Amino acid sequence: MENMDFIAVDLGATSGRVILASFDGQGLEMKTVSRFPTPLLRISGRFYWNIYSIYENILAGLEAVGKLGVKVSSIGIDTWGVDFVPVGSDG
Repeated sequence: MENMDFIAVDLGATSGRVILASFDGQGLEMKTVSRFPTPLLRISGRFYWNIYSIYENILAGLEAVGKLGVKVSSIGIDTWGVDFVPVGSDG
């Protein structure tokens, strides 16, 4: 079986990483290609994820994988999608 290479982007509350995973038919090997902070911005007393910084860091990680010369089969992104804030009618 031919090796298959995958990219995983893992975005957490304080950091993110781009991982290259290789499957050879027998097992999976993973290598962190890049790691970066997921900073918060404070704007008008509220906190927001700096999505532009996160996006740029993901692109840099994908570029780093590209420089390795592997043929990528797929890309998956896992985020902290459980973050939410209920807001009452009084704001």
